[in-house]
Amino acid sequence: MSRIAALFLSSLVAISCSHKVQDIDPNDPESINLAFGFDDLKVIATNMTQSFLDSNAWGGDRPRIVFGGIQNRTTQHIDTINITDTIRTALIQSQKFTVLAGDQGIGEIDNELAYQQSGAVDLASAAELGKQLGSEYVFYGRFTEIRKQRSDTTATWYKFTMNAVNTQTRQIVWADEQDIAKKETKAFIGW
Repeated sequence: MSRIAALFLSSLVAISCSHKVQDIDPNDPESINLAFGFDDLKVIATNMTQSFLDSNAWGGDRPRIVFGGIQNRTTQHIDTINITDTIRTALIQSQKFTVLAGDQGIGEIDNELAYQQSGAVDLASAAELGKQLGSEYVFYGRFTEIRKQRSDTTATWYKFTMNAVNTQTRQIVWADEQDIAKKETKAFIGW
């Protein structure tokens, strides 16, 4: 092999092994593949939040709510807490709901209360036990997917469902679903 050919081959290997990182605008659409992505999270969170805000299902001026779990029934590792964090933040900022700590706060509260009752904290400044608020509504849901494939085309359909149940009556007072569908066709020739 000549030196020029060897140099050319090593240059190709070096170029193909390099990668480039760049900043992107989080408001630009991203459709890289069929996987659940940032745009999908924004669509679900925005639409669910608007549905909560538009609903007349809530009693009181600022109903007390808590977020329960969201089951991930997809084949992907999707951080469903990230979705509820975005929804929760929007509802708090709307000032139309009193959002209470759920699983993501109870453990931290319990640790702090135990510390305050340990004798290390002046009891005059310690939190008074039995004064926490109870929720009027618990939100919970499920995230599912259906995938179909035919030759070089794959379609994925995601469905995000949320429900709100009245803690006193167990009545489901609100429910909504958001769908996202994607299709990917693989090129006949490509990398």
